[in-house]
Formats: sequence, C-alpha cells, structure tokens
Amino acid sequence: MRILPISSFNSPKPVQSYENRHKAFLMPEKLAKDTVSFTGGNKMVDCVENSVLKSMDRLNRIATVYLDILESVAGKLKNKGVKFDRVYCEKHPVKSPKSCTSKIVRSGSFVVPDIIRATVYMDDPYNLSILNDELLPELAKRGYIIPKVEMTVADLKKRGYIPKAKEQDSDLIKVPDLDIRLSNVLEQRDKLKPEYRYAISEPQCSGYEDIQMRLVREYDKKKNPTQHELIILFGPQYAKVKQFESTYIYEHLRKFKELNFRKNRVGQSSYTKISDRYIELIEKMVRENISQKLYENAKNKDLYNIKSEIPITFTEDDLKIFEQYFTKLNEKILWYYRDAKKFIKTDKSSQNQLYRESKADRDKLKIIHDNLLETVKMFMTGKSFDEVLNEAEKIAKKKAKTAVKSVPSKPKQKA
Repeated sequence: MRILPISSFNSPKPVQSYENRHKAFLMPEKLAKDTVSFTGGNKMVDCVENSVLKSMDRLNRIATVYLDILESVAGKLKNKGVKFDRVYCEKHPVKSPKSCTSKIVRSGSFVVPDIIRATVYMDDPYNLSILNDELLPELAKRGYIIPKVEMTVADLKKRGYIPKAKEQDSDLIKVPDLDIRLSNVLEQRDKLKPEYRYAISEPQCSGYEDIQMRLVREYDKKKNPTQHELIILFGPQYAKVKQFESTYIYEHLRKFKELNFRKNRVGQSSYTKISDRYIELIEKMVRENISQKLYENAKNKDLYNIKSEIPITFTEDDLKIFEQYFTKLNEKILWYYRDAKKFIKTDKSSQNQLYRESKADRDKLKIIHDNLLETVKMFMTGKSFDEVLNEAEKIAKKKAKTAVKSVPSKPKQKA
C-alpha cells in the first residue's frame, strides 16, 4: 500500500500548492483505495502508530519463534563459523511502533520489511558457499524462505545482469530479497544458486558491510506475509559499531533528505545545486573521518583478530571546516527561499506555505548540526575506539532509564 508523504507543517486543512506539487493532498476522495494522505497531521500518524501497537503481542510471539529457529540453525552450523547471540537479538526483536511509523512515512508503504529482525555472525561471510550451501538450506528446512521483490532492469544491470532483447531499463523483474553488501566477492557469483547470482551489490558509502535478507514463513499465504529480516555480520564488535554509527551518525545524516527545499523545488535557483554540494561535503567528512574507520576497526577485530586500531580523530581544523560548511549551507538555503518567494509572488497561500517550509528547514538544519556536533566532539578527546563506544553505551542506558522514569504511571482504578 502506498502512502502520500506527510506535510511538513501539519496544516489542519489542505493548502493550495505552488506549481500543483501537492495536488494529491487536495483530493483525498479521488485517491486510489490503497493510498492514504497524511495531510491531517499528527492524528493520522498516531492512528498508524496505535495500529502497530495493537499487533505487538502477536509480533513478539512470532519473533520468539524466529529466534528459536535461528538459535537452532546456528547450533547446527557452529563448525561452519555461524554464531548467534540470543541476548543481543532479544533486545529489539520487533521494531517499535514509533520506528515502524517513521519508516512507513518515509517509504510511503505500509510494508515494513524489517518489523521482525535478527542478526547472526559468521566467522567468514566472504565465503559465499556457507550462505548458499549451509545457512539458506537450513532455514528452508524450517519453513523460512526468501520472498521475491521487484527490481528494475537498470538496477540489476549494476549487479551484472544482462538484459534480454526486449527488456528496458525501467522494466521490473522479480528477484529474491537478498542483498550481499560485501567487498570483493563478485568473483564468487558461481557459488550461488542461479536465482541468487544478481544479489551481490556494494558496501554502503559509510563503509558498512553485511548480508541482508528478508524471510517469510512458507506456510504464510497472506497477501502481505509477516517479513523477518536477517542481517549477517562479522561479529559482536561490528554489531556494536553498527548500533553506534546508526544512532550517532546515520540517523542525523539521513535527515538531510527530509529538508523541504530538496523535495519541493521551486523555480530554477542556482542555490539548490550549491546547497546539495555542501550537504555532500558534510556527509563525506563525517563518514570518512569517523564511520569508515569505525567499521574498519570493528572488522579487523572480529574477522582478523587485529587488536591495533586505526586512529579516529576529528581535529580543531576539521571542526572549523565542519562549521563553515553548515554556515554556508544555511546561507544558500536562505537565498534559495528568497528566490522561490519571487517565483510565486502572486500566490499568497503558496507564499505562506513557503514560509512554513523555510522555517521547518532552518529548525531541522539546526537539529542536524547540533546532533552531529555532539558526535564529532566525541572524537576530539583523544579517547580510543572502545572508550568512545563504551561511553556512548553508558549514555544510552542512562537516557533509557530517564525515559522510563518520566513515563507517567496509570491511575489506579477504584474497586
């Protein structure tokens, strides 16, 4: 099911759009039956979140069975280097209602492919025969199979697919929902079954590597069966870094995509391209200085037992450049909105909408800056890789305890 994006300013009634960019918001009665508009603001978001919340007991039961299955498979494949950390996986086996809602809003789809998730470790995930000949068959014996998803021919060509004569780049082809995001394994394609041979892609730009798949229970014949995500990592250090990098870097960088000026472009402003470039420079700086080195250190420890660390530092000079990028980015976005206002100067309602989007962008940019600044300062203290991660873990536990204490208790009912 497709969902239209949330309006950035939570207007209680539809607002006329500039250049007809938000027509879908204005005509909900004409939408297809599988679409939903979030124009109403937070009420619709709350409705979706409450719906997920009502399913949590059932999802937790399904997740428990899933973890039982993985524990059994890992036990059988122990001599192949497959490991399962039950304690780690039981921390968050089901995606929280808030995270589910966030993903639904971002993706525009009610299908949440990682609502149930788990992780296994492999001593050597680069040996794809273990995946193909051991792990996947054992999961299939227990009724967990990889469903198919649609990919464009253009995307498959990047993975080595040779199109048939009549196939166009935009054509969709069904392939197993498996993504091998490892470096230097393309030559092992022949170790995989034919249906899996175009599942090899690339590590993420952060340096993160894994094997990622979705599984469904073979007997679940629903139109949208419950999906189970399985992530294969090098080991516990890599899992620890993944959590840290996701919380302190990725979560903030991805918010750049939510800026209104990147989604609702008005006119032909030269400042959009310059602003995009400053965002690229900030992302590159944080990833190259921190993310990539974090993942390299973790892989060295788990996969190669190398204890010496690649130094991760963010210098005062780096910080000055970091601040300059944000200053210039704010400036260019401000100028973009100045130009955009001229472009729609005859439309009062669109000008009001533009003002709200401009303010929302400035507010969001400040949040991104402040959060990333907190992260980079962790690496200006001279502390080691492990010290920073351990300190971040302590902060997270402290915040979790504070959050629990701040939740108001339900009033006791009278007998």
